[in-house]
Amino acid sequence: MQRSDGAGVTVLLTAWQNGDERAAGELMAVVYQQLRSLAEIYLRREKGPITLQPTALVNELYLALFAGQPVKCEDRLHFLHIAARQMRNLVIDYARRRKNLKRGGDVQKFALDEARDHAIQVDDQLTDLNEALNRLEKMDERSAKIVELRFFGGLTEREIGDLLGISVPTVKRDWEFARTWLLAQLSSQ
Repeated sequence: MQRSDGAGVTVLLTAWQNGDERAAGELMAVVYQQLRSLAEIYLRREKGPITLQPTALVNELYLALFAGQPVKCEDRLHFLHIAARQMRNLVIDYARRRKNLKRGGDVQKFALDEARDHAIQVDDQLTDLNEALNRLEKMDERSAKIVELRFFGGLTEREIGDLLGISVPTVKRDWEFARTWLLAQLSSQ
């Protein structure tokens, strides 16, 4: 019997880490819909022609997380943090691959120059965001984690506070700082 609550996820994480391969499949079945919803929300936020679909993103995430050794996770929130970081990496890698393609295109109709420029602009925005987040992480690791957990992971302020061991007001302050700092970084480019 599958449990979708945090305790059920934690039990499955522990079993998987202890070598129970069946637990990995059960874990994915339990968290699949939540991960798909997060992927859908994240991809919907992207502006422009993103051809990556939520299901494909979750499938790539599954391969990244479950292909090798079990990921060391303490509980459901920690697992979602790791999944959020991996989802960010997958989307950035996807944008970089698209940017590096010499040929190809989107289904949307654009003039040839406009279509090329539009796709490159979207890919540049994603890579610019990733680079700005990397700079923020060097300057203020906790604020960068909060952005990652909130934006890429879809966690609430309370969940982020619980995961990082800080208060909700601290999460809010760090979120506002990080958001302001990132906007300034991205607008100066």
